[in-house]
Amino acid sequence: MFVVKNRFAGLFIMLAMLMVLAACGSSTDTSSTTEQAASAGVEATNGSTETKADTSSNSEDTSNATRIYASAAGDVEIPAEPQRIVTDIYVSDLLALGVKPVGAVKYYLENPYYADQVEGIADIGDRGTVSLEKIIALNPDLIITASKQPEEVEKFKKIATTVVITHGTFADVHEELRGFGELLDRADEAEAWLKTYDERITAARDKVKQVIKPEETFSILEATDKGYYGYGDNFGRGGQAIYRALELAPLEITRQELMGDTQWKEISREVIGDYAGDHILLTVDESNTGYEGDAIWESLPAVKNNQVYELQEDRYWYFDPIAIQGQAEEFAVMIVERAEQNRK
Repeated sequence: MFVVKNRFAGLFIMLAMLMVLAACGSSTDTSSTTEQAASAGVEATNGSTETKADTSSNSEDTSNATRIYASAAGDVEIPAEPQRIVTDIYVSDLLALGVKPVGAVKYYLENPYYADQVEGIADIGDRGTVSLEKIIALNPDLIITASKQPEEVEKFKKIATTVVITHGTFADVHEELRGFGELLDRADEAEAWLKTYDERITAARDKVKQVIKPEETFSILEATDKGYYGYGDNFGRGGQAIYRALELAPLEITRQELMGDTQWKEISREVIGDYAGDHILLTVDESNTGYEGDAIWESLPAVKNNQVYELQEDRYWYFDPIAIQGQAEEFAVMIVERAEQNRK
């Protein structure tokens, strides 16, 4: 019995050892499997992160895409799709193309011809007093300026990519809108706006032709305490609308002296008759509304024939595409109504 028991005891010991070894092997396999799974999980996670990082990088590449714009001052690398544009005077051109700047000069935000479109555009200061701090706060990706001051332009360039388009760069509304269409890659929008512009200007021109003879002349003057100023076809006061849009005739002296590089001239009271056409558009302010002038002024044919049209200066100083369109239509109504009054 004792011998048998010892034999069984040996068998039990051997079985116990085998079970312990089997358990250890199983634990090792499980640990290895767990480590492999964890490793696979890390690789999978890393792969996902890399994919996301690549996507983010692609998105960043798109938002940072640039192109070259051939400006009058030379090639400029600009954002392919600028999202935050600051401008000083070119609010009208941007709005016409369906682009709302984030900031602009106060004077141009007060333009009555697009007053209903400027909500949300920040005031960056007034003419000659633009605030660099306000521009920086707007975080622009493109600045479009008419500034001729190199020092100011250099300051703008330190804030964001800057394109300089000085006044007079474009010959007319069509060239201007197409120029901005090229700058902002909105050529189709430019052509669509110009199509409507042409239709409206043609309608205004046709109205005027019914009451104005081709030989009748128009002058644009401004009265002051000392005398007068005369203006041409590219200096506000309605010149672009009268001479270019409505194609009304200037005096020959106006054509020669005020329709080139020089667009304005001071005129003494004694010679005002030389610069006064059959019709006079007279810029006034609140202080001289209902201008009566002196004996020389009263002797002018336009004054005698009730063909002087007073223009409030704060409305007719503007000379942007939207303003020119609105002014041409206003002038057409003024001229037709005055012709009807004079016939009575």
